[in-house]
Amino acid sequence: MNLIKDFFIHKSFNLWIFFSLFIAFFLSFPILSLIFNVVLNYNSEWNIVLNIEIWNYLYNSICIIFFQSIFVAFFGVICAWIVTTYDFPLRRIIDLFLLLPLSIPPYVAAIAYGELFDYSSYFQIFFRENVPILSDIDLLNIRSLPGVIFIFSITLYPYVYIISRAAFSEISYTYSEIGKTLGLKQLSIFFKIFLPLAIFPIIGGIILSILESLNDFGTVQYYGVDTFTTGIYKTWVGLGDINMAAQISIFFLFFIFFILFLQKRFFSSEKIDLKTGKEKRINLLSSGKLRNIFLISFCLLPVTLGFFIPFIFLLISSIQALEIFTLKETFINTFNTVFLALSVSFIIIFLSLLINYSARIKETRINLFFNKISSLGYAIPGSIIAIGILIPFTYFDNFFVNFFKINFNLNINAFFTGSIFILCFAYVVRFFTISQTNIESSFYRISKNIDDTARVLGKKPILILFNIHVPLMSLSILLSLVLIFIEIIKELSATLILRPFNFNTLAIQVYEYASEEKIIESSIPSLIIVVLCVIGIIFMSIISNQLFKSGKT
Repeated sequence: MNLIKDFFIHKSFNLWIFFSLFIAFFLSFPILSLIFNVVLNYNSEWNIVLNIEIWNYLYNSICIIFFQSIFVAFFGVICAWIVTTYDFPLRRIIDLFLLLPLSIPPYVAAIAYGELFDYSSYFQIFFRENVPILSDIDLLNIRSLPGVIFIFSITLYPYVYIISRAAFSEISYTYSEIGKTLGLKQLSIFFKIFLPLAIFPIIGGIILSILESLNDFGTVQYYGVDTFTTGIYKTWVGLGDINMAAQISIFFLFFIFFILFLQKRFFSSEKIDLKTGKEKRINLLSSGKLRNIFLISFCLLPVTLGFFIPFIFLLISSIQALEIFTLKETFINTFNTVFLALSVSFIIIFLSLLINYSARIKETRINLFFNKISSLGYAIPGSIIAIGILIPFTYFDNFFVNFFKINFNLNINAFFTGSIFILCFAYVVRFFTISQTNIESSFYRISKNIDDTARVLGKKPILILFNIHVPLMSLSILLSLVLIFIEIIKELSATLILRPFNFNTLAIQVYEYASEEKIIESSIPSLIIVVLCVIGIIFMSIISNQLFKSGKT
């Protein structure tokens, strides 16, 4: 009721609220269309899906997220603790290295390890020839559920690492000193003080990795593991049944919301003050050569598994592929990918600036509510968003095609489905949250006295936004732009369902080659994806350091 009252109060009923409403509806449109479709088109086939396939999807998904959570937490938290606590050679370089697996899409790593550990691979042949007991055993069957867990663990741990590192860095030096005065050793200080204080951010990082794994299609499809994403794709593309695909999507959506509910219910709390009084930077601990070797080796283990091995494989395979590969297709797909990533990134930044500024100048409950609604997209897998967009626009296209056929005897092509428009729409919905979080926090750091002074001087709100706020938030905006760019470069599931005919991205090219077992041919577009993402990660690291030095992060 309070939200409704806010909406109709004269003073807050203005263009900015309508704009927030429009964006919120725009970003929640796919979910609303799914709900309406399932309600209006419920059929008996749902019982078949519910009784047979759904439980297989659910079992595999639960296994993946459970074991993956253990491994990403193990590598992410411990590596973050090492980097923020100990002083050892190459610490800054290793800090950057630990981010590099973010440049390897899970499906690219899956292709690399699938080839390296295939039954006919050199590795398995060596063991079968030299260890007789293994002659009839498919050693390390990578194309399996454990293989999927392994791939997600080594490529997604940076989500936990980044957040854990930030949390450990913010914890006051005083806590560590208190622990030492109580006679606690460094390991006890970690388990009894630092880990409990940072547990909520760590859980947040784990949830992010879970959402990424649930969104994945390429890895589970390539390794033959059925999950909700493969079920949605097979139902729509294989059977052509969009209603059943919507039903699976709704079940999948409830599953995700249940995970988020558990996180909110059991792993959320009031913000813990990690700082005490006058701050002092944590003194990095020195250690001997043997410990330094151990620390460096431990940090390099997930980096080697998650980046260097797949990267070296891609590099060698790309050299081999040059003899049989035509670069024209890859050049076109690279252009398509970069163009889409840059275009959508700027659109998202623009919309995020407007909706956050709207909430800033009119802090009503309805406006803030719209702001939160707009941030739900990243929790929703691309396949769900794609089906939610496809359903209404298919109806629109059918209506217009029939209208012109009946009334004007004209045969027109579908306008929306299979267009760049709905693909960009899906990207905006999916990745809007990335900029929303950064830009929202940036607005909070800017004093409202600046706005008041500008209005007194006769500046209009839109000029205040772009002439004052945008320059002040330039680093945060640039960071958001880079993060969105990286995510779109790697995106596969939504692109696979919504891409226009004869329009491919690098991710689609990799997927199609891998599906045809053309591993060598897939290496060059895979390598380009990785290189583009590595460049983005380097920029991200530079920008983050600048923000840290300026005290804005």
